[in-house]
Amino acid sequence: MPWKIHRFIVATALVALAAVLRIWPLQVLGSILVWLTFYPAVMVAAIYGGLSSGLLSTGLACLTVIFLWPLLVTQPFIKSLADWLGLAIFVLTGMLISSVAEAMLRANARAKRAQEQAEASNKAKSTFLANMSHELRTPLNAILGFSNLMRYSAGLSDDQRQTLDLINRSGEHLLSLINDVLDMAKVEAGRISVDNAPFNLRELTQDVIDLNRVRVEEKGLQLLLDQPADLPRLVDGDAAKLRQSLINLVGNAIKYTAQGQVILHVSTRPDDDPQRLWLIFVVEDTGVGIAAPDQARIFEPFVQLSQYTLQKGTGLGLTITRRYIELIGGSITVDSVPGQGSRFRMEIPVGRVDAAIIDAVSRRPARVIGLEPGQPEFRILIVEDQEENWLLLQRLLEGAGFTVRVAENGLLGVEAFQVWQPHFIWMDVRMPVMDGLEAARQIRALKDGATVKIAALTASVFKEERDRIMAAGMDDFIRKPYQMQEIFDCLTRHLGVRFLHEEPEANADVLAPTANISLEDLADLPQQLRQLLSAALIRLDPAQVTAIIHQITDINKSLGDTLAYHADRLAYTTLLRSLNADPPDTTGKRIDEHRNDLDCRR
Repeated sequence: MPWKIHRFIVATALVALAAVLRIWPLQVLGSILVWLTFYPAVMVAAIYGGLSSGLLSTGLACLTVIFLWPLLVTQPFIKSLADWLGLAIFVLTGMLISSVAEAMLRANARAKRAQEQAEASNKAKSTFLANMSHELRTPLNAILGFSNLMRYSAGLSDDQRQTLDLINRSGEHLLSLINDVLDMAKVEAGRISVDNAPFNLRELTQDVIDLNRVRVEEKGLQLLLDQPADLPRLVDGDAAKLRQSLINLVGNAIKYTAQGQVILHVSTRPDDDPQRLWLIFVVEDTGVGIAAPDQARIFEPFVQLSQYTLQKGTGLGLTITRRYIELIGGSITVDSVPGQGSRFRMEIPVGRVDAAIIDAVSRRPARVIGLEPGQPEFRILIVEDQEENWLLLQRLLEGAGFTVRVAENGLLGVEAFQVWQPHFIWMDVRMPVMDGLEAARQIRALKDGATVKIAALTASVFKEERDRIMAAGMDDFIRKPYQMQEIFDCLTRHLGVRFLHEEPEANADVLAPTANISLEDLADLPQQLRQLLSAALIRLDPAQVTAIIHQITDINKSLGDTLAYHADRLAYTTLLRSLNADPPDTTGKRIDEHRNDLDCRR
């Protein structure tokens, strides 16, 4: 039935109901209070159908009062000029009510269309992000996986192993950047969440310094890390958001500092809850500074202040940082003087990690080298369409001692299950012909399909995907790119497999040395050693650099460890600049003064 007919029927029915009420139970009113029941009828009709419905009910009410009054009362409703004036007021009021109702209906319709458009936009964004995630993370899975496998190959030289380490670290950094871009989009869509887990605080801060080392060298700045010796090693929090926030702050400080230094200060303060504490990070620079009126605006999206216009950027870094910090329950403030530098202070709450967890992390098993003897044969089916991905997983599993077969789409996976009856299936989610979810459903419906273990492999970054994937009949869920240990841990959980592990190195649990090179210690070295090291660095001779650093270690172990740390990362520019720099007398004092100044400001 057309919408206009609906409105006509509703308006007519409401006016009829209003008229009937004058017969019963309001017959005692007679012809007084003419419009008592018709006003509500017009209002309801207008709200239901808008302008046309309201005007229709107003007109029907007037016709009823003027012409059909004998059916309702014994005397006419309209008897005098005042009654006609009341009729005119009723018509005018009915028109106003109908107009307002029409405006409300149109506003609601616009809001509904806007909501539908927003939902469609969010759906399109989610689809785009899902596709981007799959297209970027899938090849990264192969890059990181094969570089990891090759690092343990026999016969590699130290140079080759260092190159593979560099490829692996670069791939992990690229993965981190991809995750950050996707996270920014999820923040805008309100789909970001907090992922708390124990993490190594010292490694995280050192990683932030290392990632910015090249930029600092290019600008001729000093990048210092100031953290106390008693800083907790492990804390419980969202390491990814903290890491990205620090990278944004340190990166901004470097970007807007032409000369001088950038210092990352790290400290803690207790919380009322003994199981928690607050981490305090202060990023201090000697850059251009920020004027007082602008300090409140720098956290707004797409804002770039006048003194920053020559710098490239979107103006989103600080916005994302503040949203991340607020999401995990922290705060961020800025204190700056134009021409003297800025100090960004960030405080976030984290959980304390008890000794049992610290011991468990310390005893984390080393690399898997095979299956323990005395176990049955385990048949593993890989259902994956990307050759580089199934080849990586096949080599990893066969190297550990499993019997492996590969099916290159979901339909072939179902057929392979029926013929081969594997104990475990690694199931990619997105495949041609038949995707992994449908393949899992069909396998579960087959004989013995309920007992086989199926783990999904997906490049999706959305956590809500987990529920959809698990509902299809999966037993577990692993994201690409995965770590090798994740694969073995999953097999242990579901098959009870026992592995042989490589003996851990004696110093495997030792934290990396500080990245700051002591210029005073360098100055105390024999001049000949310094000249030899400088010449080896200029020649880009890794073997000679390593040999000379070994000699330095015999003289000063702490300095030797720090030099080796930079040499392993091929940070030769940092080493050369340190060798050629004059040792300042106030470096240590300067950091102490900064720490004291910070204490005074708290």
